[in-house]
Amino acid sequence: MDTKRTGTFQLAKHGRDLRQDHSEARASVVLGLGVPAALLDPAGIVVTANRAMSELLRVERPGLEGEPLLAWIRRPGDREAFGREFIGLRKRATGLAFVRALELRPQRGPAVRCIVRACKIDSGQVLVTSERAQVVDAETELGRSVTRALDGLNQGVFLVDGQGRIVHVNPAAQILLGEGLIGRGILELAAPNALESLGRGLALARNGCWYGELDLHRLDGEPVPVELSVAAGAGEGAPAVVLLRDLREIRRREFEERLVGQVDRALVGSIEPRDAVTAACRSLAIGLGAHRVVVLTSCGGRWERWEISQESSPIFTELPAGFQPPPAWLALDRAVLLDADAGDESEFGLGASNDQESGVRAVLRATGGIVGHLVVYRDTRFLWDDRDVALVAQLAPQLALGLANGLLVLETRTLAAYQSRVMDQTAVLLNSVDERGRVVTWNRASERLLGVNSGAATGRRFGVEVAPAVDPRHWDELWKTLLRDGVIANEVVLLDSDGEEVPIHLEGRVLREGKRIRGAVLVGLDLRVRRALEAQVLQSQKMAAVGLLAAGIAHEINNPLSGVVGYSTMLLEKQDLSPYVREKVQRISDSGERCRKIVEGVLLFSRSQQSGERRLVDLNNLVTRTVQVGEYQWKMHNVRIVRDADDAVSVMADEDQIEQVLLNLLSNAVDAMPLGGAVQIALRLGEEGGAVLSVSDEGSGIPEEIRDSIFDPFFSTKDIGKGTGLGLSISYGIVKDHGGDILLESRPGRGTTFTIFLPKDGRPLVPTDTEIRDKTR
Repeated sequence: MDTKRTGTFQLAKHGRDLRQDHSEARASVVLGLGVPAALLDPAGIVVTANRAMSELLRVERPGLEGEPLLAWIRRPGDREAFGREFIGLRKRATGLAFVRALELRPQRGPAVRCIVRACKIDSGQVLVTSERAQVVDAETELGRSVTRALDGLNQGVFLVDGQGRIVHVNPAAQILLGEGLIGRGILELAAPNALESLGRGLALARNGCWYGELDLHRLDGEPVPVELSVAAGAGEGAPAVVLLRDLREIRRREFEERLVGQVDRALVGSIEPRDAVTAACRSLAIGLGAHRVVVLTSCGGRWERWEISQESSPIFTELPAGFQPPPAWLALDRAVLLDADAGDESEFGLGASNDQESGVRAVLRATGGIVGHLVVYRDTRFLWDDRDVALVAQLAPQLALGLANGLLVLETRTLAAYQSRVMDQTAVLLNSVDERGRVVTWNRASERLLGVNSGAATGRRFGVEVAPAVDPRHWDELWKTLLRDGVIANEVVLLDSDGEEVPIHLEGRVLREGKRIRGAVLVGLDLRVRRALEAQVLQSQKMAAVGLLAAGIAHEINNPLSGVVGYSTMLLEKQDLSPYVREKVQRISDSGERCRKIVEGVLLFSRSQQSGERRLVDLNNLVTRTVQVGEYQWKMHNVRIVRDADDAVSVMADEDQIEQVLLNLLSNAVDAMPLGGAVQIALRLGEEGGAVLSVSDEGSGIPEEIRDSIFDPFFSTKDIGKGTGLGLSISYGIVKDHGGDILLESRPGRGTTFTIFLPKDGRPLVPTDTEIRDKTR
């Protein structure tokens, strides 16, 4: 503004250079005043102004400080009168003041009628306060009331004029995006990828309102995801009100819930304990942006170090005999940052390997006690904040439970393998039966000798239903003698699976519990072909043992889960629950239901029961969610997912199981393309409203000679340690249980396509299991 118009009382601009430093206490008083206030130096230049003064004049504080106050007085006569009294006040004693009614001219908008009071304070400075004159119209007073109400909201608010400039910002918006927003165009705050959406939203809001989510930039450049609600007046040039809600906390909670779910699914995604735990740790590493995870655990009495990275295969290292973690580690009840200078951490290989990484350590504590220690490492460029450390602490018990279950399986398997080795080392028939003669254990020599495997023999009567005696009366006499005398030693002729006679020298002894007979041990020597005793024993059948163990564990977990789901459902039926309690009980019910579905998946694999409850599933949404789950993995393998889907395809199905099938097929497609490529997912409406879902890769294809085995359990073409051979077997079982079919089409060098057919209402699309199997081959 041209200051020459102030006449003889012109205050020169060079007075800015004469300003003296004011004390911090005096500035704090001015800033803390509730009314518009400013501190002037002897030349009339604004030294300090509070927020209320900047809002009154509609200018940011930096633009107000250093300017003469006279520049904001509207009428020349008022400027002359104020300047004259200001000069006179400088010559008077401290504490004296004068008051004038003036019209102040804001940077934007109409003039404001105010009562201005100027008071001389020490150091020659003048404190000026301004209050709006009471004679205002109702519309102006209403506007001020609305502005004060908006300032009291804990949600960010912008007032935007017709040109898209911000004219008012409440404190919540300043905290969210920073100070200095007034006068800026709202489009300046939008991230480049959100600029078009925001501009379109502002235009649409002139016909009512607009809602959307996008990224804005703070004045310091930090991106902030927000939810915007825009309401504007009708027509061009109308002002708008913009409400902002910070989505960072919501996005963080969604991320944490998604990561917890991924770890959960990984822990139950494989029956092989090491694979399940390492897959869960890999999900943790991907979610937290960590480049490696280390698990220290005791397995079979020896401590082991499991190192998992995002890309390479896990490394399992057995630590030296006598290794024990330091006692100080055992007392840790939270996740902590690694101490780079701690001797014990470096000594046992848990310290940071170099200055470019930092780690967080947590104790893996399960119900039975401490089962190990977890360390998560990432690059020092990505600092650990409290939320990330807390997330590691939150996931540690989850991993500990999975590790504890896995260690139990490994130890049980080790013990069973040891017992099996002991029995299998003998070159003679060595079996046990119960009190009724039914087979309990069946060693490998028996399989070789009689041609009946353990799965077929277990539970059947020896000498009658399995390996029947040529002379049944002779066998009955032997069995009665064994029960009466407790021992037998005789020759008996048995029939093998081909009906061939096998002469055996059989010895038996009963097993007693007190006076009660609990069974017997039978030892038989082949008298026909002794050289067969030197043959190598056959490989044991794993499927029955694994299925039995999985079913047993699942049933044991299912019992307490039934109580959790049942009683929480009963509580939800009560009408007198408070909303707070109902919300917590609903969470308990949802968590129990989720665990129940996981147990059902284990039982489904063991084929001991049907899958979970079916409901109408939108397969488009399921494909989107499944692709997002492994989005980072696809990118890391240089794989591009191409989707070709109908608008609406829905079937009755178990959503979690179909997601598992799709995720298995996608993972196999990615593994088939080590150099990257494109995976196409096609979804179409099938016959009678069913669905046809296909996954195609650009890999090397499946050789024709192994296609008949591709769906067999434990059959895998991957390297050792990179697959269990159960993915396609489980997927086939799930689709079959849904009344569907999987078709395989593969040409060497041209890629592979798996096509899934799902009926609309669970009715099979093909008549028989034989036809389904024929088509897959």
